[in-house]
Amino acid sequence: MTKEEMLRSYLEDDLFIEKNYLKLGDAQKYKWSTPIENNLIQVIKTAIEGGLSNESSNVIERKINTFLNK
Repeated sequence: MTKEEMLRSYLEDDLFIEKNYLKLGDAQKYKWSTPIENNLIQVIKTAIEGGLSNESSNVIERKINTFLNK
């Protein structure tokens, strides 16, 4: 599974629509390179990248915290 497929699988979750993060069908339009203004989606991308790079959970957590504290 590619990182783009992983991102889409998370974005297709019903919670993203219920909480108004995305509209129905938007998840299929997302590409990895799509500029994202949504912090939650950016955090998911950071976690996916870290997981695929075999980074430790501590490193991934630090990257997410750094991003959220900007």
